[in-house]
Amino acid sequence: MRFFAALAALAVFVSAEAASADRRTQTKPALGIGDAAWLAPDADRVAFLIQMPGECLRNPENGDQRFLVEVGRAAFRSPLLLGGQAARGGLSCNACHRDGRDNPDFFLEGLSETPGTADVTSSLFSKTRDDGVFNPLPIPSLVDTGGKAMFGERAQAASLHAFISGAVVEEFQGAAPHGTIVAGLAAYISHLGSDACPDGPTSASVLRDMQAAARALAAAETALGRGDAATADFLLLAAQRELRSVHERFEASSKARSKLESLARDIGAIRPLAGERVGEAEALVAEKRAETQELARFLHKRRAKSLYDKAALERRLAEP
Repeated sequence: MRFFAALAALAVFVSAEAASADRRTQTKPALGIGDAAWLAPDADRVAFLIQMPGECLRNPENGDQRFLVEVGRAAFRSPLLLGGQAARGGLSCNACHRDGRDNPDFFLEGLSETPGTADVTSSLFSKTRDDGVFNPLPIPSLVDTGGKAMFGERAQAASLHAFISGAVVEEFQGAAPHGTIVAGLAAYISHLGSDACPDGPTSASVLRDMQAAARALAAAETALGRGDAATADFLLLAAQRELRSVHERFEASSKARSKLESLARDIGAIRPLAGERVGEAEALVAEKRAETQELARFLHKRRAKSLYDKAALERRLAEP
């Protein structure tokens, strides 16, 4: 069985929501791209999938902070952080807060009233914070959040660590995150600053997404060197999830998909070594990081036949 077929269960909720959007519009064919499932019916899907807001990430002050920011960035982009329905559906922090910002095009029936809103006290993802009232709020940008005294709109917390833990465990009914993951998320969000925002939107690209996978692997290598097997394991899974995002965009290229599947399987095979054969695991992670960068160049040359390409995406969306 191919690697990404084994992850198909994660896409069940996403596919259902995409199909629901198609029924509402009657004109837009479903895409196998995860974040497209959370789009409002009238959203410009081409613009959404071709352009990103741009990440406002400040440079970390030192090596320890750099490591934590990279851990947090990988966790922020990974649905593995959240539990229950959200994890099964592929929802990540980044799905709501694109590049750490807001998301005016986000829409999920039962959670949103208008595009760009979400009811974080809904039973759709958790019964713990369900207040029995449909009361969506605008999804906020997290840029410049780190300097606040209180965090959250309804279930407020006095620290980012407490807010993040509460959101994962109560809002999404996930397992309590490993301490380094929480510290990483807090570091990542704290380093999102308006003074670091790019001048305009950033193009979505295979190089950008493959770099995210390589960054997760680099952080996993550092975690192994620090003897933190649990964080390394999470980061290896996050790297696999980044490869899956690229895989979704190359739906017409069996060769590209095969290479991505092979690399993801190899990364998965490292996970059992992380706790016992650390030196071997470190070497293998470094090897797979180099392969990720090499594969990124291979895929970049073939981007015109992928859904990273605007014309290819427009043709795909025009299909009956």
